[in-house]
Amino acid sequence: MECPKCKAPNGDAEQFCRRCHATLLFKCPSCAATQRHGGTCDKCGVDFAKYGAMLVAQEQTRVSSEREKSVEKAAIWKQIILLPITGGYSLIRFLLNRSRA
Repeated sequence: MECPKCKAPNGDAEQFCRRCHATLLFKCPSCAATQRHGGTCDKCGVDFAKYGAMLVAQEQTRVSSEREKSVEKAAIWKQIILLPITGGYSLIRFLLNRSRA
């Protein structure tokens, strides 16, 4: 197979060009079909760019929710550590504010 970018010869099973590292063989993320061009899958019609953007958005949402959980846990631990100093007043105020939100 000849690379469409640099015209270097490559094997038929090569996924990337040996010379310029351009993608030669695209694999569909949903149906696992392989094809020689990008864009949309010939077998199932999935758009590779939209599918990749969807995966990135899902990962960002997951990371954001994990971050919120860890911040909440840290705030609770902070109030527990401050319990002997504040006499429990700040913990009660924290829990009341949390229940209102």
